[in-house]
Amino acid sequence: MSGFRFFGKKKSTQARTREAKFAGSWYEADSGKLNDQLDEYLQIAKGKLSRKTADSQFQDNLLDQFPVGGNLLCAVSPHAGFMFSGQTASFSFAMAAKEIETRKTKVNRIFLLGPSHYVGFEGAALSEDMHFQTPLGDLPVDRQTVEELVDFPLFRYMTDAHRKEHSLEMQLPLIYKVFGAIKIVPIIIGTLENEMEVRLVAGEIKRFLRDDDIVIVSTDFCHVGPRYQYQPFKSDIRNKVYEMDKEAFIHLNARSLEDLMAFKARTGATICGFSPLCVMLSLLPNNAGASVLKYASSQDSIVEDDENSVSYMSIVCGVPRGTEKPWGSDASTLPESQQLTEEDRANLLTMARSAITSACENKSVLTPIEEFKTRKSILAEPRGVFVTLFKRNPSGRELRGCIGHIWPVRPLAEAVVENAVGAAMRDYRFAPMENNELESLQIEISVLTPLRRVSSYNEIVIGRDGIVFYKNNSQAVFLPHVAEQYGWTLEQTLAQLALKAGLSEGAWKDGAKFDIFQAESFEEDE
Repeated sequence: MSGFRFFGKKKSTQARTREAKFAGSWYEADSGKLNDQLDEYLQIAKGKLSRKTADSQFQDNLLDQFPVGGNLLCAVSPHAGFMFSGQTASFSFAMAAKEIETRKTKVNRIFLLGPSHYVGFEGAALSEDMHFQTPLGDLPVDRQTVEELVDFPLFRYMTDAHRKEHSLEMQLPLIYKVFGAIKIVPIIIGTLENEMEVRLVAGEIKRFLRDDDIVIVSTDFCHVGPRYQYQPFKSDIRNKVYEMDKEAFIHLNARSLEDLMAFKARTGATICGFSPLCVMLSLLPNNAGASVLKYASSQDSIVEDDENSVSYMSIVCGVPRGTEKPWGSDASTLPESQQLTEEDRANLLTMARSAITSACENKSVLTPIEEFKTRKSILAEPRGVFVTLFKRNPSGRELRGCIGHIWPVRPLAEAVVENAVGAAMRDYRFAPMENNELESLQIEISVLTPLRRVSSYNEIVIGRDGIVFYKNNSQAVFLPHVAEQYGWTLEQTLAQLALKAGLSEGAWKDGAKFDIFQAESFEEDE
């Protein structure tokens, strides 16, 4: 759990509306003219989609991953001025409208993710505003979800960042046009330092997604030329930019966060919404596919500028028709396909001991994660996990270290290895482990289910549930067995959690929030 930052959550109670800052410059401020413009965009897009007209630049079977009539989960849309990218953006929304008409279903809420162009920060920025304005009408913010999200690591209120930002605003007129006054959860994604932070933000968002939600990511693709201080090509710029954008899409469609981030590190590709795209990728289930509906660039609108280029893609992501959405499932249980076998448990215990032994001998610690990825094993799937170490002695055993992640931010095999070494070497309560302790060492691994919010502490069951306590930017966690180990009642457990969080013993009684989880615990034989 260590290493993730909780930010100040200062909140205003004043009801406010985020004004349409770019209306009249980046798009029409007059509601009638804007409505006519969007009608034209959407009619063109719907016509091409109905004829299944492939974009001429994406002929390599990329359009066939997500079939029309599938179950739409996410869409990607550009955010330049409408004169540059409005027509491209309309394809994502036309597909969403087509899905609604075909399936006769309704989308009731949109999670809207975009990058920050004007304020630098780490994590995810939320707004205190109640509504986001468009010339067509205001979109209400789902305040309950926003106020839940702000409890979590890397999320904070940054209303001013929202008011300056165009990436989300450029989606709002199209959202209103297609969905009406639908609820939105607007999130600006700042810097995310690594895969763990991406998965953490995605996991925290995913727990609030329901079957009638979709996710819209606002991003342009590669920015190339002297204007953007990125000139990787000397000639044939248009085709080489296309190849770079295509590679980014291939990694996205393959749902490989590792490869997508490696692509960015290798090429320096200037995709402004790269972090939101990574978050979206982490939300998608293994059976999801993506389609490019439209590809264009700024050079299509400004033909005389052949040095600078910004490219735009309309992308939709989803699962095949008849497949259940991954949103809205009961997070407190896992399907049989995600439960550990005896072989899985044995492999994890072996890896944990091998990693601790290597660390004690100052050798490199390795995790054979690629093997598990190839086998599509559960050990390659992100899961929350704790590793607890005990020292055996004639009178029983005593704690020697315990470290873990409650959030699924690492593939399970990697998380076990990382936390095994952490428990042995970096638990501040104990000195680093030495070789002569290995013989008396016993390892216990606890693999966690996803967190689930409870409406009242009375829903918590001692002995079954692990508990995460939140209040006033403070947090504490107990694994399920802790209360039973000490013989605590529920009230005593919550009091101890409050003390562990640095608050008063009775702080749990008012204004606190609780998540629960279960743990599958197993240990080495004595």
